[in-house]
Amino acid sequence: MPGPNEKFKKHKKVRSPRGTIKRTLVKKKTGTHKCAICKEMLHGMPHGKRVFEVAKLSKTERRPEAPLASMICPVCRKEIYLSAVMLKYNLLTKDEVDYRYTKYINMIINRIE
Repeated sequence: MPGPNEKFKKHKKVRSPRGTIKRTLVKKKTGTHKCAICKEMLHGMPHGKRVFEVAKLSKTERRPEAPLASMICPVCRKEIYLSAVMLKYNLLTKDEVDYRYTKYINMIINRIE
């Protein structure tokens, strides 16, 4: 009987060399990482690997080094950087900025200062 932590996991039937059929657990693989704003796939992030394989990768192979690169796609990141700089130099007001970007703009402004 499976334990409580294995009850609802996916199983697969595997034939042993002896000819008997056994049920084994299917190991889960990591899914694709998505942009927090536009939900597009993030490049440079590992996907389709098992958790222990991702843990063996070096830090720079696990995620990009650019600020916010592990959360936001390059298109959205460019807009956030531009609006953060414009806010800092008073070319924009907080009301003119898209509401979805405010959290990330504050992160960039804190890093600039």
